[in-house]
Amino acid sequence: MGSLRRTSLAPAGNTPLLRVRAKHRQKVSVVGALLRSVRSGRGQLVHETFVDRYVDDFFYAEFLQERVMRATRRPVLLVQDNAPLHRGPCTQEVIEDFYPRLTVYQFPAYAPELNPMEQVWTWSKHHELANFVPEDLDQLAIATEYAIETAEHDQQRLQSFFAAAKLPW
Repeated sequence: MGSLRRTSLAPAGNTPLLRVRAKHRQKVSVVGALLRSVRSGRGQLVHETFVDRYVDDFFYAEFLQERVMRATRRPVLLVQDNAPLHRGPCTQEVIEDFYPRLTVYQFPAYAPELNPMEQVWTWSKHHELANFVPEDLDQLAIATEYAIETAEHDQQRLQSFFAAAKLPW
């Protein structure tokens, strides 16, 4: 659980030291999808948090099936980056199961500026969780959930994530 360091308001020459108590490689992983209604243009953020686990193809496929596809009955156009978990066999099976209601497009190999979910992650890490030093992994998970849920219930913020991504919505 590496801490994200940002500037502080400490007096010059008095750099504050924040002790991190987590063990090596402890982490909170989050998978998410930013949905946008074609009719209303309203955004919807769905996510799932995994404490001390990596998100792999299996967890991503389960997230797609249980959270994304159940969030709406309408057709879903899924635009995702080229991460290996997005191309794994479990994910491919979900895509096939939901065809033709689910259509998938891949972003170019490295194009975070096109991906509105990257805007969510950047905002969460660099604004909501910057300089946050949790006591333990559970506290980090709670803070992470709170940060993402803050965005989830703020329609103006969700729209800003779409606007920041350089795609014609």
